[in-house]
Amino acid sequence: MVATITNFTRLPIQDRLSIAGLLYAMLDLYRSDKIFQQYDDLDAQSLFVKLGISERLINEFLRPTLLVGLFKPPEELSAAVTMELLYYYALAHQDSFDVRWIKSKSIAEHLFAPLSRRLISRHHLQVLGGTLVKRVTMSSDSQRVSSVELKNVATQTVQVIDDVDAVVLAVGVKGLKALMAQSPELSKAAPELVSAASLGAIDVVSARLWLDRYVPIAYPANVFSRFESLKGAGGTFFMLDQLHQDAQQALWGDEQPQGSVVASDFYNASAIAAMSDQEIIDRLTHDLLPIAHPEFTNARVVDSEVRRYPGSVSLFSPGSFRKRPPLETSVESIVCAGDWVRMGDKEHGAKALCQERAYVCGLEAGNSLIRRKIVNGADHSHPVLPIRADEPQVVLGRALNKLVMDPIEALGLKLPWFNS
Repeated sequence: MVATITNFTRLPIQDRLSIAGLLYAMLDLYRSDKIFQQYDDLDAQSLFVKLGISERLINEFLRPTLLVGLFKPPEELSAAVTMELLYYYALAHQDSFDVRWIKSKSIAEHLFAPLSRRLISRHHLQVLGGTLVKRVTMSSDSQRVSSVELKNVATQTVQVIDDVDAVVLAVGVKGLKALMAQSPELSKAAPELVSAASLGAIDVVSARLWLDRYVPIAYPANVFSRFESLKGAGGTFFMLDQLHQDAQQALWGDEQPQGSVVASDFYNASAIAAMSDQEIIDRLTHDLLPIAHPEFTNARVVDSEVRRYPGSVSLFSPGSFRKRPPLETSVESIVCAGDWVRMGDKEHGAKALCQERAYVCGLEAGNSLIRRKIVNGADHSHPVLPIRADEPQVVLGRALNKLVMDPIEALGLKLPWFNS
């Protein structure tokens, strides 16, 4: 709240101070596995209300923050994961990360294509783009994977890989649900994956606008808050021409730049996704951007692009933690990777919905297969860098809270927000 005091200028001080109780809950979160589970079973909105956080602070600060941080409103989010997000991003590591927008082409062209070429040339891997895993077949004793069936999306051809040593399931809910539906043997051998496939996912819509004039705006990165026309979605918009001032021509596909380039994302966007491309563009240019800055009213769209990503983002709903897939599954040759995976004793400080957590989990998935000698990696396990240590006052606060609360709970007393 202190760091964003210039961004939320209309919030009275008494509303800002009402967030203090949440700081205590953050100290209490990791007191034990049982306590963490209790916070996970509670939705964030209920916790906010029971902690005495003002309605105005919830609606004007926490709700829009969560809609663009965990992509859902607080009543649909686990209180535990909500606090992990707020602690990791807002308290402990504000200066540890930043957003980078690629100015030309796509992520696939800039990142994944050169990575694929490197894996092929240096490590002799086969990289199959545009291919889905359709089915995983188990060995006769249901202890290992025997084969994996693949399907090329463009040609609809099917390929089977036999003699599989190991599988890393780096998929979200949508992919896991489809895979388990076609893999009855795997479903029986790994019921925890069936449970994970029952969780929810979130729709995302992305739009980009090329305008005929430059629109000067105070901040290049912005959040839409409390707009009825969002239909319950969270929204952001980024002024790419301000973020890439030295690369205007690249933003315009090497054509002559005409004006601002705006990238906008919508989260929890099922209602937005059901609209046509033109309706989404009109909503941005008529209902959203002009309210954020009046000069958008005079700008004309000369080109646009809309993309939909249904079920593409993990939903950390109340009570979802115990259902999330584990790093190591009941099938010794199958491991899981992704931001929603429970990492057990390999848990990392990068929390909630973030690329760093997904990346670290991928490293730990590979390390697990090497460590247990399921694949022959010799000494090629990958080191995982820890995040920086918690600040001394946080460590002391957690220790004092545990010292006080454990004996109190041993007497049968609970914190008031855990009482139904």
